[in-house]
Amino acid sequence: MTEVFSDLERSAIRAEFPFLEGRAYLNYASVGPLPRRARRQIDAINDTFERLDRNFDTETDAAARRAREASAQLVGGPVAGVGLLPNTSFGLNWALGFLQPKPGEAVLISDQEFPALRYAVLHLQHFGVRTHTVPVPPYGGLTPPDLEMHLSRHPEIKLVATSWVAFQSGYRCDVEGLAEVTHRHGAHFILDGIQGIGTRPLLAQSQGVDVVSGAVHKWLCCPVGMALAWCRPELLETHTSPWAGWMAVDWDADYGQLLGPPREMNRGPRAAESGTVNFAGVRAMAESTSWLAQLGPERIRRHTEDLVDLLHAQLDLDRYEWLSDRDPAHRSSIVCLRPRHGEADRLRRFLSERGLVTSVREGALRISPHFPTERSDIEHLVQSLHEFE
Repeated sequence: MTEVFSDLERSAIRAEFPFLEGRAYLNYASVGPLPRRARRQIDAINDTFERLDRNFDTETDAAARRAREASAQLVGGPVAGVGLLPNTSFGLNWALGFLQPKPGEAVLISDQEFPALRYAVLHLQHFGVRTHTVPVPPYGGLTPPDLEMHLSRHPEIKLVATSWVAFQSGYRCDVEGLAEVTHRHGAHFILDGIQGIGTRPLLAQSQGVDVVSGAVHKWLCCPVGMALAWCRPELLETHTSPWAGWMAVDWDADYGQLLGPPREMNRGPRAAESGTVNFAGVRAMAESTSWLAQLGPERIRRHTEDLVDLLHAQLDLDRYEWLSDRDPAHRSSIVCLRPRHGEADRLRRFLSERGLVTSVREGALRISPHFPTERSDIEHLVQSLHEFE
């Protein structure tokens, strides 16, 4: 295993997460820890709000610009299409309103989707928009041939929405293939990116994604209550945001002249930045996302794939069923295992007692290493898995 990050880089990364000493955190698919650089920004703005002895608007505007620029790098599209939102659900609901399916039309999703996407789509029934739910394998996902079949049979489907990476299995869909089929049938393509952005490159613009939304408190190591959304530049000219507010225009942190002729409003997800922002969240997000963009999603992908390969090579597969897809086209940074003897919940507690933080989803142990994870963490995990009875 050739190290992706140099010793100096590894030392700097670990220094951002002091709590990792003596603990193997393998649960980034749930919540990512805050690096020190993000925590410092939260502490600074809280100190400012405690005393209110200085203006904070200019710095927050600058942080929002940095967060949008880093988000654009991480999703692989122009910064003009980026907006900073509260969570994935907010972004998905905005996307569904932005792309405006009409009564009698339908949205296609799989039956393995996380509730954030599933319920946002189901809610459209109140407006006469139907949900077309496609069954997929429990540890697989929607494929272009299956999508082709459904769209050919159901011309009323005008939106296709799917997760980039499945939360319960780690299956990574063929974004470009699905987008191509979707567009060929005259529909739009929405991607829930929460379980993939920051783990590997996403090329949303060139791969044909129309809108992507994802919260940033997992793999991007940001505070909860922040998310990004991005849409294709072409859609900025043809579609209108379903809502907006006073912060949907650029004030340049100058709030001394709020009356007068209306200013030009932002379009796309920027228009959904409708009110006063989460000052602490924006500043911390700017730090974390800029750092990960600098480290590089491709290097992070190589590092985590090396760790997953190490786990697969050392794990006793007679004792554990490897559920996640190993195909390079569909693998991700999420691995799901099922003990052939014993329950996953008891296994998670057993590992927790040994300083290994994992989670359980749909009856399987979910392991999600990331760029701070060390080779020794995986070796400790394997040893503990083999000690479980």
